[in-house]
Amino acid sequence: IMVSIGARKKNSSLNFCTTRLVVIASALALLALGLHAWSLICSSEHDILQHSVENPMNATSSGAAVQTETNQIGTNDRIIGGDSDAMSEVEKEKLKQKMEAWVYEPKNINYFWKKMGDRPFQREFYSRLGKGNFNRLLDVGARSYNKLCKDLINSTSVEYFQMEPNLPPDPSDLKNDGLLECYMNEVREKYPDQVSNFDLIIDFGVFGWKLVQNEFNDAKVKGYVDSVKWLLRDKGCWALKTDKGWVPNEGEFFDKHILPYFEKSDFDNHTYESGHSIKGGNFKFYFFYKK
Repeated sequence: IMVSIGARKKNSSLNFCTTRLVVIASALALLALGLHAWSLICSSEHDILQHSVENPMNATSSGAAVQTETNQIGTNDRIIGGDSDAMSEVEKEKLKQKMEAWVYEPKNINYFWKKMGDRPFQREFYSRLGKGNFNRLLDVGARSYNKLCKDLINSTSVEYFQMEPNLPPDPSDLKNDGLLECYMNEVREKYPDQVSNFDLIIDFGVFGWKLVQNEFNDAKVKGYVDSVKWLLRDKGCWALKTDKGWVPNEGEFFDKHILPYFEKSDFDNHTYESGHSIKGGNFKFYFFYKK
């Protein structure tokens, strides 16, 4: 009888342990499924960003222009058609179709700003601007994800302006103290009162993107650079982000188009060197000061 009772207790203990192991295994399986689902969401977001840049004519997201990310996304359509008044209707329609093909608006803005490409660096950069010696800033580009920028600056004494000719569908996506609704090459004609009006122009993902430069000739490059200089106050800073391979020879390009009018130097008391590199050189940040 005692042997029988002991055997039953042993079997009961084994059954209990087996049940616990099954429950634990099931919980771990559910956790693994959840983590896998999250990784798919994140990788899907990254794949969309990557696909939009590698295959810009096949992009299907909404908004108004890919910026770059290997991207890093932003707006580029704001400057390509700098001579839009001289374009034929056919050329304007082709340009419009190209712009629509480059559109991207991330679904997960928090993930986009925390993880994608050089966005973590940009978060840090914008957060410094409210503590510096800047009174009025101009950011080239205004998409839904850019509405975080003013909050990152977090200053009541800094005026934050944006430039964007193709506005987001939802006006609530804009968060700024002023808007220049034009291409960079049009600004002198459309906003003559903005001459020498900004301490800093932030140009992340427009002028320094290969797909934009592919649309430029020397005249458009000069028009863009002249417009930036025209907008800046004396000694004002042009913060320019470039992507790997944006021009065939970066040094020659700077010597020819930028350095005759700007001096290259560090930013914010040597916080960032001009040419600050992110992601193994895929993104570089330069700081040019108006002569």
